[in-house]
Amino acid sequence: MALSVCAALKFYRKTDDVDSDMEEMDTEDTTGKSGAPGDTGEEAGTQPYTLKQLLTATDLRRPLFIACMLQVIQQFSGINAVSRNSIQCDWVA
Repeated sequence: MALSVCAALKFYRKTDDVDSDMEEMDTEDTTGKSGAPGDTGEEAGTQPYTLKQLLTATDLRRPLFIACMLQVIQQFSGINAVSRNSIQCDWVA
């Protein structure tokens, strides 16, 4: 697998010097700190927000409002129905 990752990095970066990137990925893999979806993002000395903190913190109000409004707009615009039904249309054609 490491060879395919190395080849992909060389292809997308258009350079053969990807050793430092490979070492960084190996280090992140061994420490468990990846920043990937599903990763809690907990680093040394940080705590995840609780629901109470999320709802009461003034510095989190704007991001929370934006995230909620994006979900509402997405629901009312019907983009979910369009994207889900477009997959079914590909099968019919």
